[in-house]
Amino acid sequence: MADVSSETTSSKRFYPMAWLSIIRPQNCFIGGLTVIAGVAMAYNLARIGTLSTHLLLFIYGYVTYFFVAAGGNVVNDIFDIEVDKINRPHRALPSGRMTIRQAWAFVAFLSIVGLLFAILTGPYSALIVLCFQIIGYVYAAKVKTLGLAGNFMVAFSFAFGVLYGAFAFGETVGFPLINTIPIPHWLFFFTAFLILQARETIKGAEDVEGDKARDVRTIARIYGYNVAAAVAAGLNFIGVLSYVLIWIWGFASWDLWPLLVLGTGIVLGAGIAPLTGPDNKRALMIGSTLDKVGALVGLIAFVVIPLYGILF
Repeated sequence: MADVSSETTSSKRFYPMAWLSIIRPQNCFIGGLTVIAGVAMAYNLARIGTLSTHLLLFIYGYVTYFFVAAGGNVVNDIFDIEVDKINRPHRALPSGRMTIRQAWAFVAFLSIVGLLFAILTGPYSALIVLCFQIIGYVYAAKVKTLGLAGNFMVAFSFAFGVLYGAFAFGETVGFPLINTIPIPHWLFFFTAFLILQARETIKGAEDVEGDKARDVRTIARIYGYNVAAAVAAGLNFIGVLSYVLIWIWGFASWDLWPLLVLGTGIVLGAGIAPLTGPDNKRALMIGSTLDKVGALVGLIAFVVIPLYGILF
C-alpha cells in the first residue's frame, strides 16, 4: 500500500526537467543528424531532383529518429530503474520525479509521433521504424542483461540512422528496395557502430557494481576488466580502419583531411586509454569520453562529406 500511495502522491506533481532529461535530448538531437547524413549522402550519389525537393524528407527523417530514440530512452530507464538507483540515482525515475505510469504514457506518445512521421515518409520506412521500435523495447526488457548483445543494440540503434536515411531516400525516389543502401553508407554505419560498441564495452567496465543488481552480463563482469579493455581497443581500431577506407576508396574528398586525422587520432586514443588501466576508473572514463567525442567528430564528417560533394 505504501508504494501505491507514494506513486499516487508523486504522480500529482509535474517536474518539466524530468520529462526532458529522461529522453536524453542531446543524444536524440545528435542521433537525428545520422538520418540527415544518410539522406544527404544518398542524394549526393543519385543527384535526383534538388536538395529543396527533398526538404520534407530531411525533416520527416530527423523527427522520426528523434521521437523513436526518445521513446527508446524512456523504456530503457523504466527497465533500468533498479540499476540506476545505484549508478545514476539522480535520473528522473530513481529520484521519484517521474512515476513508472507516467513514463509508460510518455513512451506511448513518443512512439506514436515517431511512427506517424515515418508513415509520412513511406509505408516501407514506417514498417522498418515499427520493427525497430519493437526490437528496441525487447532489448530494454530482455536483451540488455545479456551484455554483449545489449551493447550491440545500443550501438546499432545510433548507427542505424545512416542506413535509414538512405532507405527513406530510395523509397521516395522509387529505387528498388534491395538496392537502396550504397557502399559508403555501410562504411559510415560500421564506423559508428564499432566505435559505439567499444564505448558500451567500456561503460560496462565502469558500471560493474551497479550491473550486479540486474545481473547484466557485460564483458567486464563475465570475463574481467582486461578482456573488456582489449575488446574495446579492437573495436575502436577496426572502426578507425572503416573510417579511413571512406577516404581511401574515394567516397570523401582529401580536402577534408583534417576530419580524417582528428577522428582517427581521437578514436585511437579511446582504444589505448583503457589498456593503460583496465580497472582504473579514470582510464575508463577517458576512453569512454574519447569514444563519445570521436563519434561526434565522425558524425560531423558524415554530414560535411556529402554536403561538400554537393556544393563543390
